[in-house]
Amino acid sequence: HKLPARSRFVGDSKMSMTCFFISRIGEAGSPEREFSDKLLKYIIEPVLKQSGYENPLRADHITQPGVITTQVFTHLWDDDLVIADLTGTNPNVFYELAVRHIRRKPFVHMIQVGEKIPFDIAPNRTIEFDFDGEKAELAKSALGAMIKGLSDDPATLQTPLSAAVDFSRSAQAKTPFGM
Repeated sequence: HKLPARSRFVGDSKMSMTCFFISRIGEAGSPEREFSDKLLKYIIEPVLKQSGYENPLRADHITQPGVITTQVFTHLWDDDLVIADLTGTNPNVFYELAVRHIRRKPFVHMIQVGEKIPFDIAPNRTIEFDFDGEKAELAKSALGAMIKGLSDDPATLQTPLSAAVDFSRSAQAKTPFGM
């Protein structure tokens, strides 16, 4: 079952793009939820709005009845952009991010200043952020530039997973005698 599509039109003409935000969420009122809400409100949402995107959707914002994991994976597969907050090295975030990486659609990695980026995703650019004025503004500027770069040339998107798939396909195609 496919989720109903979010509106792709603003008014009668301009296309509005979708973004799914993955992060540690925690329980309502938890420090994790407050952190994620703050990142959305003060850094991500303003940049997305300026870049022509709808407000990002996070798993706990999905209100349709159904199986939450199916809904999450549908957004990871179909939405125009995925932004992943790597802060706190939450296993669910990395599992969901792997789905997006294998899909080869635009994504952005973000992490709070001072946190270590895990080895397997370290080759991909990651935007560092913090909530003080100057660092937040730098993160917003970097996010806007990365979103623009992704829309200018999405074919350049590569991850360690996509490179491994390409390598495997290439190796299979080069077997002796075409076998």
